[in-house]
Amino acid sequence: MEKLFIATGNAHKITEFKEIFKTLGLEFDVVCPKDFNDDSEPNENGNSYAENSYIKAKYYYDKYKIPTIADDSGIEIDFYDGKPGIYSARFLPELNYKDKNNHILNEMRGSDNRGASFHCLATYIKDDVAKSYEGILYGHIADIQDGSKGFGYDPIFVAEGQTETNAVLGEEFKNKYSHRAIALGKWAKDLENK
Repeated sequence: MEKLFIATGNAHKITEFKEIFKTLGLEFDVVCPKDFNDDSEPNENGNSYAENSYIKAKYYYDKYKIPTIADDSGIEIDFYDGKPGIYSARFLPELNYKDKNNHILNEMRGSDNRGASFHCLATYIKDDVAKSYEGILYGHIADIQDGSKGFGYDPIFVAEGQTETNAVLGEEFKNKYSHRAIALGKWAKDLENK
């Protein structure tokens, strides 16, 4: 089975990657920085999802020479003119996600400007060749936090065509329809065509 390095230390993200691979019918011997007792991190100083995703993938690929996939993702909220975007993980760094989400909901209380979208840019490097794949999930910000089957901004995000948050719909929905699932689905198609 081919080895695949997932370039993240985020345990939630690694689990989600593995679940999406299952949904897509992909089998890999998955490894991540933790398997190498590697707690170093690249300096994500890019100005876009694409740049940050490439920085992560290249950093670990150069280190271990294992085919590597990395993603950079974030939420863009119309009320905040598209922010936090690439800074989603670093937005309101003093707060945990439950408090971040409450902060957003409090600021948006009474506003009709609730459009939002999740963005993912996945970069795959193998044999020194890098390719990128984009996934976007459109939706809006809910009125209240709801659900416990997600992480990050999932409890306040309602995908287009849905009436419940990602955190209520949970893994089965996300593994098929999330921004990450869309990007990885494009990557899987590319792998098939090789």
